[in-house]
Amino acid sequence: MWLMASGQVASPAVSMVPDPDLLPLVQAGYASLDETGSYSFDQERIDHQIELLPPSDGVVLSTYERDNFGQRWADTDRNGCDTRNDILRIWMTDTTFKPGTHDCVVLTGMLADPFGGATITFTRGQGTSEAVQIDHLWPLSAAWQRGADTWTYERRLQFANDPLNLTPVDGPLNQSKGDSGPEWMPPNAGYRCTYAARMVLVATGYQLELTSGDRRALETALRNCA
Repeated sequence: MWLMASGQVASPAVSMVPDPDLLPLVQAGYASLDETGSYSFDQERIDHQIELLPPSDGVVLSTYERDNFGQRWADTDRNGCDTRNDILRIWMTDTTFKPGTHDCVVLTGMLADPFGGATITFTRGQGTSEAVQIDHLWPLSAAWQRGADTWTYERRLQFANDPLNLTPVDGPLNQSKGDSGPEWMPPNAGYRCTYAARMVLVATGYQLELTSGDRRALETALRNCA
């Protein structure tokens, strides 16, 4: 049996790693999990990936606009649910759904916010949905400055809805992050290694161009993560 980050016990056939943020890190060899549920990072491997990423040339062809990344929360995987609700359903526990939506529209749930470390009660509705917001680890405007201005429309749409780059978090914390790149790190210090490793994984997948400041921030966050 395996202990999930939520405290739930799952069979290895169901889940070999805890939570959707660690799964891609383990699959990429950035992290590993032992039988007790503890995980560690391959800092040498991650540092090597940072070195391989292209440097920023500082040239941006046009001004960033949100519409350059397509429809907000599109159903890019064509499962009948929009990306926001997909992410809420994957990350939250005790979820309930709007009747008649085939479990697509999340009405309520509990989120263990990785950025702040608190548990947040989510209730869909005007004035309440904002308590949980979907963060782009690499904000769209930051990606635009790092090479996305040259991508095709289809690639930008994919990036904007890629679960690898998305995390549901405390709304006010997401607002405080704004359009920051890796110079911003979550207040929850225990999550910074996971956060930085995920940023490297996303940057590698899309070949984002890193500034010297990006590299320093990521290397600093990943120091002593092994």
